Amino acid sequence: MDTRSTGAKRVPLERDRRWTVVKYALLSRVASLILGIVSSAIVNDYDASAQLVLAPATTYLAQALRSLAHVVLRWDALYFVHIAGSGYVYEQEHAFFPLLPIFMRTLTQTVLRPLVAVGGEQAVLAVAGCIISNACFVAAAVTLYTLGQHTLRSERLAYIASLLFVFAPSNMFMSAVYTESLFAWLVFSAMLCVTRQQHVAASLWLCASTLCRSNGVMYAGYLVWNVVVRREAWIGKRWTHVTVKVAAAAGLVAVSALGFVGFQIYGYWTHCLQPLYPEHPSRAYCDGFPATVYGFVQAEYWDVGFLRYYTLSQIPNFLLAAPMIVLSIAGLYTYAAHDPVRLATLGWKRRPSLDTTSLATAFLGDRLLPHIYLWALLLAVATTTMHVQVITRMFSAVPAVFWFAAHLASKDRFTQCIVTGYFVGYGLVGVVLFSNFFPPA
Repeated sequence: MDTRSTGAKRVPLERDRRWTVVKYALLSRVASLILGIVSSAIVNDYDASAQLVLAPATTYLAQALRSLAHVVLRWDALYFVHIAGSGYVYEQEHAFFPLLPIFMRTLTQTVLRPLVAVGGEQAVLAVAGCIISNACFVAAAVTLYTLGQHTLRSERLAYIASLLFVFAPSNMFMSAVYTESLFAWLVFSAMLCVTRQQHVAASLWLCASTLCRSNGVMYAGYLVWNVVVRREAWIGKRWTHVTVKVAAAAGLVAVSALGFVGFQIYGYWTHCLQPLYPEHPSRAYCDGFPATVYGFVQAEYWDVGFLRYYTLSQIPNFLLAAPMIVLSIAGLYTYAAHDPVRLATLGWKRRPSLDTTSLATAFLGDRLLPHIYLWALLLAVATTTMHVQVITRMFSAVPAVFWFAAHLASKDRFTQCIVTGYFVGYGLVGVVLFSNFFPPA
């Protein structure tokens, strides 16, 4: 077969499918926002906090801005809008990282500035956050498709996975004033750079991600894996290069963590060196490392900690998280059972290779190994330490979730219906609940 002819045919196909992903991503965002606006108009809000924040509308344009802002201004979004408008005033606001508010404020003071006089600053900040989230969602979907092509070596499975991402169970959180879409785009871009051996660029993407969400620090493990751990990194290398490679990996990780570290230093400076209320007793994080503002705030205000969520009152939240937990366990088991030795030896020993470029076996390839480790780590953290119901939106930035879901969906019609039914159904119900300020958040 003429490989040049095959390659020539593949390029238009990939281009067409990339645009298909873009179109479906845009349509899904528009449909979700419309459903949210309609359901908000029909159902009374469980909480009226957004009504108190937004200015009354006096014109049709102001009403349009207010209607959109009202739908996306829920739960954590209220914190992001307040931070974007007023900065970090309260201690508990340090649970929310500054990258999204910085983008929101920048967009509001530039492109959207004329709308402030029409709808009020709070509404325009919320709309700016919505625009950023939806734009990043489209970018994340396309980046996941490209990443899947490099990692899975199956264009078809990468395409299916990107479409499942478009209809992710975390649906409305990807369009609201939340960091999910922005973070997914940042870490997917970092992973793509790692697969291309662009380690410095990857560390910069990860640096931005750690300024967006705290768990971005965990993704720095991809750099350690690619530079130091994986077997292929040592082909043709001498063991005398160990020091150089370890130093390089440490430097890359340090750059990746700069966003997180810088934000903790800012919090320390704000509340310890120049406290707003000097008469109040000093906080634990003012005593220095290893305590951080973020860790203190999560424990103090949100009761986040190891096994703290394991109470009878939280059973409903565990049930809400159960589908994603089951999907994750099934995915990890499927990959591990295929080659337990590979998993146990960090890929240094493997069973005889099989063709993993086909649709049925692409999920089992060696290139997925670091993704499997990250997936397992995040699953352990989510089920033991975090508010477990956030696992659905937290895992929107875990590519292996969508690759395994695509692997299942490609098996038979029945499995395909179960997987897509869960993704679409959970997402649509979530739109209605979120838009009317109902849990889960």
